[in-house]
Amino acid sequence: MSLKIFVYLLLEKYLVCIMKRYRKISYVLGGILFLVVGMLAFQVYESGMEERRICKQKAEVSLKSATELWANREFDKLGIPYSVEGGEPKKESKQRRIVLAEGETVVAVDSIKEGKRLIASHSLSAKIRFLFLVDKVVFNVLNELWQEDLNDSHTYCSGALMLQSELPGDRKGKKFMVGDSTLMADKFKLGTYYLDDMYFLELAAYLSLPSPWLCADWGKTGIVSCSIVVVFCLCIFVLLFWNNRKKDNDDEAADPDDFVIRISENKYQIGGVLFDEEACTLTFGDQSVVRCSMQPYKLLSAFVHAKSHFLSNNRIVEVCGWSLENININQNRRVTVSLLRKLLDTEKSHVKIESGQNEQKEQGFYMLIEK
Repeated sequence: MSLKIFVYLLLEKYLVCIMKRYRKISYVLGGILFLVVGMLAFQVYESGMEERRICKQKAEVSLKSATELWANREFDKLGIPYSVEGGEPKKESKQRRIVLAEGETVVAVDSIKEGKRLIASHSLSAKIRFLFLVDKVVFNVLNELWQEDLNDSHTYCSGALMLQSELPGDRKGKKFMVGDSTLMADKFKLGTYYLDDMYFLELAAYLSLPSPWLCADWGKTGIVSCSIVVVFCLCIFVLLFWNNRKKDNDDEAADPDDFVIRISENKYQIGGVLFDEEACTLTFGDQSVVRCSMQPYKLLSAFVHAKSHFLSNNRIVEVCGWSLENININQNRRVTVSLLRKLLDTEKSHVKIESGQNEQKEQGFYMLIEK
């Protein structure tokens, strides 16, 4: 026997074995599938949340870069020479002061607010503050620059900015809002920052992120592994369903010469008698009803479902649940077959049980219709 034929026969035997245990295997596969889908959903959600956290960090860095670019561009448009004497302060003072036309303003260095400064450079902070002091700022450009960067690196993200200006001499303050106003809610808030070192310019940034399912890294090993198991289980489910459906269709499209007709799920018309497999009863043409005893019932049910309605001697032993070591097994078989013949009452049902051999030369009994 060639290897190809051997493999084919082995697979065929395996599929037959699987189909015999269709329901149990379906339950086991269903449990495995439910568990793996749960694991997959958990891993995808965890990955999505982690990617959203990383995306927020990158968006904050992007906002900082966009702010630096925006401040330098807007200040350069003024055409005003600018220099800072002494460069950046080497030692941090506990106070900062600024002298304007309104007079000197002093603010205490706040460690919490310092942590929220978006721009670390004191000179760049001064440039931004000057832009607002001379009222030459085009604030919407900042959001445009930030959104361009988001579009390049973070698909489906959108941002909005709101700035509150509390400059000296401006008692009412000014508020600037750019971007999608519907994002300006706590659930979308990326953070609160200060654009200058005097804490006059408070910036609130808002960021809309996709759902965790879109943000998830589907290439992670755990997600890929669970996905493969899910697909594998689904393929087996489809295979089992297809084979079981094909078997049902074959049963429904049986040979028209077959005298066993399936009326409903548990009822069969056998010649002139109706066999109710669930109620264990036989109903004849004259509407008389006979209840089947256990062994004849098992035998009749096996005959109904057997191929060509043939049961070998060994199959009868298996159906009736006898031990092969029983010395009276042949007598038991003859008695049970005799009881079934009597139960069927050939004159009423036109069904008879006759001994014979099948194509494999196995000795046994056929259930036949009397012609």
